[in-house]
Amino acid sequence: MQQSPYIFSVHELTRFLKTTLEREQALQSLRVRGEVSNCKYHTSGHLYFTLKDDTSALPCVMWRERVLAQAFRCENGMKITVEGNITVYERGGYYQLSAFLLQADGIGNLFLAFEQLKRKLEAEGLFATERKRALPATPRRIALLTSPTGAVVHDFITVSGRRWKGRQVVLVPTTVQGPLAATGIIHSLALAARLPEVDVIVLARGGGSFEELACFNDEGVARAIAASPLPVVSAIGHETDFTIADFVADLRAATPSAAAELVVPDRQGVDSYLRNLEGRIFVRLRRQLATGKRDLERAAAHPAFRNPRVLLQERRQAVDLAGERILDRLRARLTAGTARLEQAEGRIAALDPHGVLRRGYALVTHPPTAALITTAVAARQAHALEIQFADGSVLAEVTGN
Repeated sequence: MQQSPYIFSVHELTRFLKTTLEREQALQSLRVRGEVSNCKYHTSGHLYFTLKDDTSALPCVMWRERVLAQAFRCENGMKITVEGNITVYERGGYYQLSAFLLQADGIGNLFLAFEQLKRKLEAEGLFATERKRALPATPRRIALLTSPTGAVVHDFITVSGRRWKGRQVVLVPTTVQGPLAATGIIHSLALAARLPEVDVIVLARGGGSFEELACFNDEGVARAIAASPLPVVSAIGHETDFTIADFVADLRAATPSAAAELVVPDRQGVDSYLRNLEGRIFVRLRRQLATGKRDLERAAAHPAFRNPRVLLQERRQAVDLAGERILDRLRARLTAGTARLEQAEGRIAALDPHGVLRRGYALVTHPPTAALITTAVAARQAHALEIQFADGSVLAEVTGN
């Protein structure tokens, strides 16, 4: 009798495939190239994305410790080469690529990380001109953050001493290359801000490759520069080199020597400016003195100073004349008002009904209602009448038609 084939549970089959695939050497440490889609950085720190080409898609995962070691941030649409192992996610029942290294195709990883950080910080406003601070016109002490063994220290001190002898430069020894350089720069920035009488910081190093200047493209360094309570001048590399620190700093110098020229004023130039300013002030004072002298002479020639009694008499006479003009206007207005009052009284008298009665007329009313009787018909209908004369009134009764 033929034996029935073994029936797997879903879990057993998935575990079998997982064991088989993960033991296959050809599927370990392999490299796959494709385009990134469905990219998601989880709150746990893990990275999930899909690597695809024109016909297929491959789920990928990168665990948190690997993500932290990546130089750039993965983004949708990016073409990359992924190195990792094929694994099976048992709960979902699908295979995936567990990545431990991402490499950008067509562009260096460091430069890609530089461009991504540059866009991020620019969007936050860290490069904005309005947040840049002006340097002190004549700094008291300058904190120079650089390697104590390089030529930067000699160049900066030489140039600054030539421009203003005796200007103090405080060297803050700082590692400016290597894996620990970013942390060292952040520490030195905080230390320089606490030094007494320091009012400007210069972060400097000589030229180098893009990789050698990587510490100046660190996000932590950029934020430390932006948060510095003192103005920061970046003097990193040569004239054609640009780093994130250059964009965030309050002022960028092409070279350390150029930084010394920007930070330390030229004593001879300042002296020349002060002499020129002194001459302009002297000329202006002379003009003001001459103007004041002329004004004083005019004032002294005024009658108020030559014969003040005459000026007082003139003012008294003017007051008298003004008083007379006021009285004349008041008299004219009073006369006009009296005439208008008399005219009004005449119009009122003409309209007075008693005046009419005095001329021989009488006023007839109906006694109960006091209604005015103006016709014979109304008088016959009323029967009883009151007739008012100028000197009194009498009652009458209508007896005939």
